[in-house]
Amino acid sequence: MPASLAALFAGLLAGCAGGLVGPLLPVTNPATAATVTVFRDFSLPGFFVPMDLRIDDHWVFRLWLNQQYSFKLDPGEYLFDYTIGFNECRRLAYIKAGQNYYFRLRPNCVRFEGPP
Repeated sequence: MPASLAALFAGLLAGCAGGLVGPLLPVTNPATAATVTVFRDFSLPGFFVPMDLRIDDHWVFRLWLNQQYSFKLDPGEYLFDYTIGFNECRRLAYIKAGQNYYFRLRPNCVRFEGPP
């Protein structure tokens, strides 16, 4: 019985882990790729649940409070779709070559910040 409880607990923890959960979109030309950082800051809505981020229908990240990740994207138009609990936010991002982008993801969908 204790071994099965330990396995159950380990499975629950694995399901709660944050970070990269799927493959990043492939970069075809690293010389022109932009650097994108996504950040989930502290907020009371969704305090106990992760935020799942999909880019162009590819599930990429699971973010907990105050987590951020940086990655490369080719220039182009991308749909950022993130959910937290019952809230779903969808925003288009227009990524230009060689630029740096910082997107703060908020559970109320009010703000989706772009380049600083």
